[in-house]
Amino acid sequence: MRDTELKVIIADSNVQERESKQLSMEAKGMEVILSTGDGNKVLKTISEEKADIIVMDMVLSGVDGIGILEECRNMSVKKPIFIIQTALRMENLVEQAIKCGADYYMMKPVSNQMLISRVLQLVNKRYLRENNEYSKNIFHNNVREFEAVKSINSACSGNLELDVTNLLLEIGIPAHIKGYQYIREGIMLAFYDKNMLHYITKCLYPTIAKKYKTTSSSVERTIRHAIEVAFRRGNIKILEEIFSNTINSRKAKPTNSEFIALLADKLRLEYCARNAS
Repeated sequence: MRDTELKVIIADSNVQERESKQLSMEAKGMEVILSTGDGNKVLKTISEEKADIIVMDMVLSGVDGIGILEECRNMSVKKPIFIIQTALRMENLVEQAIKCGADYYMMKPVSNQMLISRVLQLVNKRYLRENNEYSKNIFHNNVREFEAVKSINSACSGNLELDVTNLLLEIGIPAHIKGYQYIREGIMLAFYDKNMLHYITKCLYPTIAKKYKTTSSSVERTIRHAIEVAFRRGNIKILEEIFSNTINSRKAKPTNSEFIALLADKLRLEYCARNAS
């Protein structure tokens, strides 16, 4: 990452939404190098400019969102972070977008504050992955929301992945089964974005599937199996403490979304409590 402001392309057929996003992003110090509803202009700008972020709808004139993702595979420029923000609720389209290289998929309506939060989290995640250290945060002047999340993490172990890992091991989900990894990833996604669980089949499963190079249906089945294993061989006392309301109300094991949501909420509340102390 360059030590400069983020360069953003906004692609949306709705002029008002484009203008609203642009105002919010520029207020955070980002540079919107293109705001358009034309997919051809997006491709041209990507090839000529060094864009960091592309926020786009799937429905565009000229070239649609999938077409842009596919064309970018053949470009020699460094791949920007692609965030899809659309009202289209078709699971196969979500899976196709993720497979073609989309980094994140958000269902409209989404507030500009939430959008910017996701942008900054994805930017920092890529930066940390590329540099493999917390040596600096190059966007510290305009990433107040990310810093708030980071400060919450430091109030616990300083590593959300470690906290999730410890929680799953405490529950008794064996680390060697695939569902362990999928649930772990799902909790971290839900920790930062509660809306993920509102669209678990359209967003959360495809996101996990992309990372582990599998299918959404496989992710769903594997998580279900891991939950079955936990309630069959895990720490029943802890499971009852966390999931007692769900279990007692239906006399059944929690669904995938309930299981992930309750664990994410447990961590979120603990982080907030420790941060306030």
